Amino acid sequence: MVPVNFRDHQSIVYGVFGLGFFAYGIGAHIDDLFFPERLPAPTFGTGGILWSALTLALLTVPVVIVVTEEALAAVPRSMREGSLACGASKWQTIKNIVLPRAMPGIMTGIILAMARGAGEVAPLMLVGVVKLAPTLPFDGYFPFVHLERSFMHLGFHIYDVGFQSRNSEAGKPMVFVTTCLLIAVIAFLNIAAIVIRSRLKRRFAGRQF
Repeated sequence: MVPVNFRDHQSIVYGVFGLGFFAYGIGAHIDDLFFPERLPAPTFGTGGILWSALTLALLTVPVVIVVTEEALAAVPRSMREGSLACGASKWQTIKNIVLPRAMPGIMTGIILAMARGAGEVAPLMLVGVVKLAPTLPFDGYFPFVHLERSFMHLGFHIYDVGFQSRNSEAGKPMVFVTTCLLIAVIAFLNIAAIVIRSRLKRRFAGRQF
């Protein structure tokens, strides 16, 4: 019996939702309002970097929310009460007491969510990734950032070369190199999370978190 990977199915569901809601829903309305002269060729009514970013945001935001709640709950109640007892307002207590002490956990959650998003392929395959992108989403022509363009992705490149190529043996070196590069990017993001967390913790060394 083949084991079921809930995370893979979740990613596919998010990809289908992003394609239907963002690309075919919101994107189609944007084309009708602002780009009617280009129809029936879609501008925003198809996969692109904007819809891919929003789809990944939906996929990773729950992780950030949970980590943020845990980081805020870890701040001792006595510190909040002490700040209020000294005459500080609720906003001053949140700004100067709660958020600085919760920031290491919040930053770690954000960067780990980015690392997870960097390894996701299934939703991007449906909402913007292509095998070969003729142009980059960023160039020197106004508006410089073209959010409607498709893009290439290391994870999809691994899938395409390793499993869709007619000569998979010849593509093995490229698969290994691309895999190492993707792992290096994700490892860099995780190391950055550790460094940022440790630096923020040192600011409050000797204090109770």
